[in-house]
Amino acid sequence: MSYPPPPGQQQFPPQPDQPQYPSQPQYADQSQYPGQSQYPGQQPGYPSNFQAPPPPQQGRSGLAIAGFILAFFLPLIGFILSLIAIFKTGAGKAKGRGLAIAGVIISVIIMGAGIALIAALSQSTVADPGCVSGKAAILASGSNVDEASLTKTANDLKAAAAKAKHDNVKNALNAVADDYAKLANAVKTGEVPPGIEDKIAKDGQEVDNLCTIGS
Repeated sequence: MSYPPPPGQQQFPPQPDQPQYPSQPQYADQSQYPGQSQYPGQQPGYPSNFQAPPPPQQGRSGLAIAGFILAFFLPLIGFILSLIAIFKTGAGKAKGRGLAIAGVIISVIIMGAGIALIAALSQSTVADPGCVSGKAAILASGSNVDEASLTKTANDLKAAAAKAKHDNVKNALNAVADDYAKLANAVKTGEVPPGIEDKIAKDGQEVDNLCTIGS
Protein backbone atom coordinates (compact mmCIF):
# COMPACT_ATOMS: atom_id res chain seq x y z
CA MET A 1 0.00 0.00 0.00
CA SER A 2 1.52 3.37 -1.02
CA TYR A 3 0.95 6.66 0.52
CA PRO A 4 0.62 9.87 -1.40
CA PRO A 5 3.37 12.45 -0.89
CA PRO A 6 2.75 15.26 1.45
CA PRO A 7 1.25 18.35 -0.04
CA GLY A 8 3.73 20.75 -1.67
CA GLN A 9 6.48 18.09 -2.20
CA GLN A 10 7.48 17.31 -5.77
CA GLN A 11 7.11 13.77 -6.75
CA PHE A 12 9.94 12.13 -8.67
CA PRO A 13 9.68 9.07 -10.75
CA PRO A 14 11.46 6.00 -9.37
CA GLN A 15 15.20 5.65 -10.27
CA PRO A 16 16.21 2.73 -12.41
CA ASP A 17 18.58 0.19 -10.96
CA GLN A 18 22.36 1.08 -11.13
CA PRO A 19 24.36 -1.05 -13.58
CA GLN A 20 26.63 -3.69 -12.01
CA TYR A 21 30.33 -3.50 -13.03
CA PRO A 22 32.51 -6.56 -13.09
CA SER A 23 34.77 -6.96 -10.05
CA GLN A 24 38.45 -6.00 -10.23
CA PRO A 25 40.76 -8.85 -11.31
CA GLN A 26 42.80 -10.46 -8.56
CA TYR A 27 46.56 -10.17 -9.09
CA ALA A 28 49.10 -12.55 -7.74
CA ASP A 29 51.16 -11.64 -4.69
CA GLN A 30 53.78 -9.19 -5.85
CA SER A 31 55.95 -9.49 -2.79
CA GLN A 32 58.33 -11.72 -4.75
CA TYR A 33 59.70 -10.85 -8.18
CA PRO A 34 61.60 -13.04 -10.58
CA GLY A 35 65.24 -13.07 -9.73
CA GLN A 36 64.64 -11.70 -6.23
CA SER A 37 66.70 -13.38 -3.51
CA GLN A 38 64.84 -15.82 -1.31
CA TYR A 39 67.38 -15.40 1.50
CA PRO A 40 67.13 -12.85 4.28
CA GLY A 41 69.69 -10.07 4.33
CA GLN A 42 70.09 -9.81 0.55
CA GLN A 43 69.12 -6.69 -1.34
CA PRO A 44 66.04 -7.17 -3.55
CA GLY A 45 66.28 -6.83 -7.25
CA TYR A 46 69.65 -8.65 -7.76
CA PRO A 47 70.07 -12.24 -8.88
CA SER A 48 71.33 -14.66 -6.28
CA ASN A 49 74.60 -15.28 -8.19
CA PHE A 50 75.59 -11.59 -8.30
CA GLN A 51 79.32 -10.99 -7.54
CA ALA A 52 80.94 -7.74 -6.49
CA PRO A 53 83.65 -6.40 -8.82
CA PRO A 54 87.19 -7.44 -7.80
CA PRO A 55 89.24 -4.88 -5.86
CA PRO A 56 91.92 -2.98 -7.78
CA GLN A 57 95.28 -4.75 -7.96
CA GLN A 58 98.01 -3.49 -5.63
CA GLY A 59 101.38 -2.38 -6.96
CA ARG A 60 104.72 -3.72 -5.79
CA SER A 61 106.42 -1.70 -3.08
CA GLY A 62 109.21 0.51 -4.41
CA LEU A 63 110.94 0.39 -1.03
CA ALA A 64 111.08 -3.41 -1.19
CA ILE A 65 112.67 -3.33 -4.65
CA ALA A 66 115.20 -0.64 -3.69
CA GLY A 67 116.09 -2.41 -0.45
CA PHE A 68 116.66 -5.71 -2.24
CA ILE A 69 118.98 -4.15 -4.85
CA LEU A 70 120.96 -2.04 -2.38
CA ALA A 71 121.43 -5.05 -0.10
CA PHE A 72 124.17 -6.24 -2.50
CA PHE A 73 126.02 -2.92 -2.87
CA LEU A 74 125.18 -0.84 0.23
CA PRO A 75 124.04 -3.46 2.73
CA LEU A 76 123.37 -1.06 5.60
CA ILE A 77 121.07 1.15 3.51
CA GLY A 78 119.51 -1.94 1.93
CA PHE A 79 118.83 -3.35 5.39
CA ILE A 80 117.08 -0.17 6.56
CA LEU A 81 114.93 0.15 3.42
CA SER A 82 114.00 -3.53 3.46
CA LEU A 83 113.05 -3.33 7.14
CA ILE A 84 110.77 -0.37 6.48
CA ALA A 85 109.28 -2.18 3.47
CA ILE A 86 108.34 -5.15 5.68
CA PHE A 87 106.06 -2.90 7.73
CA LYS A 88 104.78 -1.06 4.65
CA THR A 89 103.71 -4.31 2.96
CA GLY A 90 102.12 -5.88 6.03
CA ALA A 91 98.47 -6.96 6.13
CA GLY A 92 98.18 -6.92 2.34
CA LYS A 93 98.89 -3.20 2.01
CA ALA A 94 101.18 -3.71 -0.98
CA LYS A 95 103.07 -6.42 -2.82
CA GLY A 96 106.77 -7.07 -2.31
CA ARG A 97 106.92 -8.44 1.23
CA GLY A 98 109.00 -11.40 0.02
CA LEU A 99 111.53 -9.05 -1.59
CA ALA A 100 111.72 -7.02 1.61
CA ILE A 101 112.44 -10.11 3.72
CA ALA A 102 115.07 -11.28 1.23
CA GLY A 103 116.69 -7.84 1.32
CA VAL A 104 116.98 -7.99 5.10
CA ILE A 105 118.52 -11.47 5.03
CA ILE A 106 121.03 -10.62 2.29
CA SER A 107 122.02 -7.37 4.01
CA VAL A 108 122.66 -9.15 7.31
CA ILE A 109 124.76 -11.85 5.62
CA ILE A 110 126.91 -9.36 3.70
CA MET A 111 127.38 -7.09 6.71
CA GLY A 112 128.31 -10.07 8.86
CA ALA A 113 130.85 -11.24 6.30
CA GLY A 114 132.35 -7.74 6.11
CA ILE A 115 132.69 -7.50 9.88
CA ALA A 116 134.34 -10.93 10.03
CA LEU A 117 136.77 -9.93 7.26
CA ILE A 118 137.72 -6.72 9.04
CA ALA A 119 138.23 -8.59 12.29
CA ALA A 120 140.43 -11.14 10.52
CA LEU A 121 142.51 -8.45 8.84
CA SER A 122 142.95 -6.62 12.12
CA GLN A 123 144.55 -9.76 13.55
CA SER A 124 146.55 -10.45 10.40
CA THR A 125 150.12 -9.25 9.89
CA VAL A 126 149.64 -8.69 6.16
CA ALA A 127 148.37 -5.14 6.67
CA ASP A 128 150.97 -4.35 9.35
CA PRO A 129 152.70 -1.01 8.58
CA GLY A 130 156.04 -2.70 9.08
CA CYS A 131 155.27 -5.23 6.35
CA VAL A 132 154.21 -2.53 3.92
CA SER A 133 157.32 -0.41 4.47
CA GLY A 134 159.69 -3.39 4.64
CA LYS A 135 158.55 -4.88 1.33
CA ALA A 136 158.77 -1.46 -0.30
CA ALA A 137 162.38 -1.11 0.91
CA ILE A 138 163.36 -4.51 -0.49
CA LEU A 139 161.71 -3.82 -3.85
CA ALA A 140 163.39 -0.43 -4.06
CA SER A 141 166.83 -1.98 -3.64
CA GLY A 142 166.35 -4.08 -6.76
CA SER A 143 169.43 -5.99 -7.84
CA ASN A 144 171.93 -3.41 -6.58
CA VAL A 145 174.69 -5.10 -4.59
CA ASP A 146 177.01 -2.20 -4.01
CA GLU A 147 177.86 -1.10 -0.50
CA ALA A 148 175.79 2.09 -0.54
CA SER A 149 172.64 0.38 -1.84
CA LEU A 150 172.91 -2.50 0.66
CA THR A 151 173.50 -0.08 3.54
CA LYS A 152 170.48 2.04 2.54
CA THR A 153 168.26 -1.05 2.32
CA ALA A 154 169.43 -2.18 5.78
CA ASN A 155 168.56 1.23 7.24
CA ASP A 156 165.14 1.28 5.52
CA LEU A 157 164.37 -2.19 6.91
CA LYS A 158 165.24 -1.05 10.43
CA ALA A 159 162.92 1.94 10.00
CA ALA A 160 160.16 -0.40 8.79
CA ALA A 161 160.70 -2.63 11.82
CA ALA A 162 160.16 0.39 14.08
CA LYS A 163 156.70 0.90 12.48
CA ALA A 164 155.62 -2.71 12.96
CA LYS A 165 152.63 -3.36 15.23
CA HIS A 166 153.35 -7.06 15.66
CA ASP A 167 156.45 -8.31 17.45
CA ASN A 168 157.03 -11.18 15.02
CA VAL A 169 157.02 -8.74 12.10
CA LYS A 170 159.44 -6.45 13.91
CA ASN A 171 161.82 -9.31 14.67
CA ALA A 172 161.71 -10.64 11.09
CA LEU A 173 162.46 -7.23 9.57
CA ASN A 174 165.33 -6.59 11.99
CA ALA A 175 166.83 -9.95 11.07
CA VAL A 176 166.72 -9.14 7.34
CA ALA A 177 168.17 -5.68 8.05
CA ASP A 178 171.14 -7.30 9.84
CA ASP A 179 171.63 -9.61 6.85
CA TYR A 180 171.82 -6.62 4.48
CA ALA A 181 174.23 -4.86 6.81
CA LYS A 182 176.51 -7.92 6.81
CA LEU A 183 176.35 -8.06 3.02
CA ALA A 184 177.33 -4.40 2.81
CA ASN A 185 180.29 -5.05 5.10
CA ALA A 186 181.25 -8.10 3.03
CA VAL A 187 181.29 -5.98 -0.11
CA LYS A 188 183.47 -3.43 1.68
CA THR A 189 185.96 -5.86 3.24
CA GLY A 190 185.73 -8.68 0.76
CA GLU A 191 185.09 -11.16 3.56
CA VAL A 192 181.78 -13.02 3.24
CA PRO A 193 180.45 -14.40 6.54
CA PRO A 194 179.94 -18.16 6.44
CA GLY A 195 176.34 -19.28 5.91
CA ILE A 196 175.12 -15.78 5.07
CA GLU A 197 173.26 -16.95 1.98
CA ASP A 198 171.24 -19.52 3.93
CA LYS A 199 170.48 -17.00 6.67
CA ILE A 200 169.24 -14.39 4.16
CA ALA A 201 167.00 -16.99 2.49
CA LYS A 202 165.58 -18.12 5.84
CA ASP A 203 164.94 -14.59 7.14
CA GLY A 204 163.48 -13.50 3.82
CA GLN A 205 161.08 -16.46 3.85
CA GLU A 206 159.90 -15.47 7.31
CA VAL A 207 159.10 -11.97 6.09
CA ASP A 208 157.19 -13.42 3.14
CA ASN A 209 155.18 -15.68 5.44
CA LEU A 210 154.17 -12.76 7.64
CA CYS A 211 153.65 -10.11 5.00
CA THR A 212 152.22 -11.90 1.96
CA ILE A 213 148.64 -13.14 1.56
CA GLY A 214 148.39 -16.87 1.00
CA SER A 215 151.93 -17.61 2.10
